[in-house]
Amino acid sequence: MITFQETVDIAERLAEMLKSATDLKTALKDTTEDMAGLLSMLEDSHEKDFTDAGASLRYIDNVLIPQLIGIRDSLGAGTEGHLKRLNTARELAERLVVRLRMLENGAVGDLLG
Repeated sequence: MITFQETVDIAERLAEMLKSATDLKTALKDTTEDMAGLLSMLEDSHEKDFTDAGASLRYIDNVLIPQLIGIRDSLGAGTEGHLKRLNTARELAERLVVRLRMLENGAVGDLLG
């Protein structure tokens, strides 16, 4: 049997978990800005006067690749926890829907007793 209070608790937990969507949006916006900066660096590299292929490769190795790795790592750190919370919220919502469907169909007599 599920009580009305348990149903309210689930709804409150869902609302709290769904706040992760806002945090995820912020993390993605930050990554988009970082990618724009990398794109600018790539475009600027065409205007640099590299003396030889070695200088170009050093720029790639010392500047561009570390920047790209940093963006990848920031994206992972900024999104992983939020995605897990959103997945948990989805699972919780699915369980709540099953409970409410049982109530709607009269499958459980005093479900919200």
